[in-house]
Amino acid sequence: MRQVQIDRFGTADELQVREVEVPQPGPGEVLVRVQAAGTNPIDYKMRDGSSGAVKGVTADDFPLVLGREAAGIVETLGEGVTRVGVADQVFGVLPFGRLVPGCYSEYVIFPEGSLSVAPAGVEVTTLAGLALAGSTAWVAVHEQAKVQAGEKVLVHGGAGGVGQLVVQLCRDAGAEVWATASTANQDRLRDLGATAVDYTTTDFREVVPLVDVVIDSVYFNTFVESLDQLVEGGRIVVLPTLADTSPAVERGIEVHIPAIHPMPDEMAQLAGLVADGRVSLEVSQVLPLDQVAEAHRRLETGHTRGKIVLDLR
Repeated sequence: MRQVQIDRFGTADELQVREVEVPQPGPGEVLVRVQAAGTNPIDYKMRDGSSGAVKGVTADDFPLVLGREAAGIVETLGEGVTRVGVADQVFGVLPFGRLVPGCYSEYVIFPEGSLSVAPAGVEVTTLAGLALAGSTAWVAVHEQAKVQAGEKVLVHGGAGGVGQLVVQLCRDAGAEVWATASTANQDRLRDLGATAVDYTTTDFREVVPLVDVVIDSVYFNTFVESLDQLVEGGRIVVLPTLADTSPAVERGIEVHIPAIHPMPDEMAQLAGLVADGRVSLEVSQVLPLDQVAEAHRRLETGHTRGKIVLDLR
């Protein structure tokens, strides 16, 4: 099978497509034939060594295989697996904190609890981009911010892969949403039901009222500035895992950083919302596996819209 590996931390040029043996699942594991793999900012941060997910990695740990989310077909079941069956269409996120081979690979082993069975009618490229972004958005909106009907929410970075889902989950919960994005993405935010704010021309503090919740996927130049935008008792969720939350803590403001964990039932529910047309995931670009370096270069610009997905079919 083909698999993308890196032999050292560095630029996108370190990504190499190689031929390796197909792995076999152990107890509680599932071998998935990957049809599409999602790409995310954490992938290039792991590749260049800046992510906390690769803290402590030594030369002996290489080669590394990146990619945390994928969608595909169940090929083989390990002993004791009951949640999924052979030939099921599934999608999921690999557990963080494990330097196991990632999803930039034609076959990947998942713990069964990290996989959701997909509903009919959802494109596999959408499923591949839904797992990690969906888990992040779900934790931020439902577990940490606990967004309620009638509340006001400000979303920074509303046009990104996570941001678009955050906007929609907040709207689905009955909240009123303001979202920031560049000029080119204003129509997309309005289509999602948010009041769009163009950060390139407008200071959000001048047009957004005080809100109950801020969900910030940008952090730089937005996090501290948003603290004064919260009502008394408001809460803020900041997505970058290395964000310094002390400015909020010092002011007694409830602040969270999403900690992703397996949630197969919730992700199956989210995929159902996609199948029903209540939520959409924009896949802005689909690239073949051998163009993975180009996917990383585009991610590193920090201005990608929606998700970039690798097609392995």
